[in-house]
Amino acid sequence: MLFVPFSFDLDEQCGDWTREQLVQQNDRFVAAVERAFELGLESRATAEASCLMNGKQRTDEITIELAWRYLRSSMDAGRDVSSAAIIARCPGVALERVRAGVRRRLMESVGS
Repeated sequence: MLFVPFSFDLDEQCGDWTREQLVQQNDRFVAAVERAFELGLESRATAEASCLMNGKQRTDEITIELAWRYLRSSMDAGRDVSSAAIIARCPGVALERVRAGVRRRLMESVGS
């Protein structure tokens, strides 16, 4: 389902679209994703893993990516960064996720 921000618009407008138009857009989006599942172009498990209902997993990945960029820019500038400093940049993210995310990015950068 597409995300639609809450609106106090009394004429049921959300930006340039009416509620009916947004429902139609959502229906087309859902149909396209379902078709991709049927054709084997997308995996339900992968799609589910990439976005949780509360957005927590995506938020964690963005947080880890920003910590990784900080680490890389610090290294490029010749500054040492402790693992504690990287973990501190990821508040609310499980330590195991931070470690796995940084490790994956490190392996990808070494491989390229």
